[in-house]
Amino acid sequence: MKVLITGVTGLLGSQLARHYAQQGHDVWGLVHTTHPPAELVRHITPVHTFTELSGHFDLAINLAGASVAGGRWTAQRKQTLRDSRIGTTKGLLAPLANEQYRIDHLISGSAVGYYGSTTETVTEQASAGADFGAQMVADWEASALAGQGSINKITLIRTGLVLSVHGGLLKQLVLPARLGLAARLGSGHQGQSWIHETDWVTAVTWLHERGLTGVFNLSSPGPVSQDTFSRTLSRQLHRPYWLKVPAGPLRWGMGELADLVLNGQWVVPSRLKEEGFNFRFPDLESALKDLIGGR
Repeated sequence: MKVLITGVTGLLGSQLARHYAQQGHDVWGLVHTTHPPAELVRHITPVHTFTELSGHFDLAINLAGASVAGGRWTAQRKQTLRDSRIGTTKGLLAPLANEQYRIDHLISGSAVGYYGSTTETVTEQASAGADFGAQMVADWEASALAGQGSINKITLIRTGLVLSVHGGLLKQLVLPARLGLAARLGSGHQGQSWIHETDWVTAVTWLHERGLTGVFNLSSPGPVSQDTFSRTLSRQLHRPYWLKVPAGPLRWGMGELADLVLNGQWVVPSRLKEEGFNFRFPDLESALKDLIGGR
């Protein structure tokens, strides 16, 4: 099988690349750095532009996107966030019109931020939110769906907070938690819809193997509040949990970026469950025990 991955140097893209390469598949990866990690290059054929691609890709996994936590959301930063997602997706699909290459199944990245800030549990049937992040994700999905005339199967994966010791949210939270500085942010009631990295990789490959299309929430069945998440993390590390950070100082220091930590979503993977996917780590306790237990 020939596989193309955009965002291949990221936390999730690199794991998928290794997985498919170890299965004996021909993996191509779009990279934006001049010198991608040597360990990753062993698993992929790196390309820097879509013009370098040709032939038939059985599967394309579109994960490219600048980090939403990479800096204050200035007008320029917002445009960078949109271009890195929507612009890259359009760039991926444009060569299909002149048959430079073909894609049989596109699995395109999305995020639970699609739902905006929710206080109630939501499934894939819920509508998009109205804030910047939600509208960006909705436009990102629309740019992928524009390929429906050229691609046989399109799947959108609305990913929650991916828990991994190799990067992402958890790696940033473990050190302060070890120092007893895990904190309740704002009210602490905001939902955190998370997924263990192993379940995420398994879910993506499972969706392709079964040829499933449409929208899927890639988050665990057990979303928790931000307060519960921090408390559980502290307990797993055997550290005290006492710190509270009011919303006001966060908004003053972070600007609109504070929405990432003060707002949240209570998302459940309704379609994954309906289709019979089994989570290895369905609850936060088991996920954290696997990732940081004994470390």
